[in-house]
Amino acid sequence: MLVRRSLEISSSCFTTIISILQGVALAILADNTFNDPSPLAYFHSVCLALVLVGVFYTYVNMSIMLRWAPSFLDSFMPFMIAGLEIPPAYFLGQVAAWNTWLGMLWLGAATGFYVNIKWSPASHFGKEPKAHRIFHRMYHELMLTSLACGLAMGFFGITAHLYPAAGPWLGVAGVVTVLATMAIFVTRSEIRSSQIHARFGVHRPPFN
Repeated sequence: MLVRRSLEISSSCFTTIISILQGVALAILADNTFNDPSPLAYFHSVCLALVLVGVFYTYVNMSIMLRWAPSFLDSFMPFMIAGLEIPPAYFLGQVAAWNTWLGMLWLGAATGFYVNIKWSPASHFGKEPKAHRIFHRMYHELMLTSLACGLAMGFFGITAHLYPAAGPWLGVAGVVTVLATMAIFVTRSEIRSSQIHARFGVHRPPFN
């Protein structure tokens, strides 16, 4: 009974925490979107909204595939990652700050993926070790994608701070980088999730 309760609470607690933090971030984003009518601010708002969806999507997928007894680190990670979504909403249209905060968010996501790779044993997938390998491959791909985006956004943010004249170009570069990262992120997640479900006889075509 204790083991069953311990394993069941992880998914429901994490999705609840993420939903609350996502709601706060979305409310702040909506409130700040129209304070600056510049096109860049609107692009920043759209990008951040996609990131919010991406974080929620990732946690829902993870809660379906994994079950474990939550530790302090497990409890800390959702607050860290979802919490990093909030500051960029205050810097829409401000290239240096927005890029830097998005860089920190994606580096936080890469850390989260690493933790899940490290603490997701094959026993989570029962008699399907290949599903476990696919899951690790997916999270390894997502970790590298997040790491690359985090480093690029951090570079754009620092460069924009040091060279304000390059701000408009770095603002465009930041938007393109986030959109490209989200495209890769969703594509890899959908393809690998479909492959994992197929190992258990569940028909889940990607992008259905």
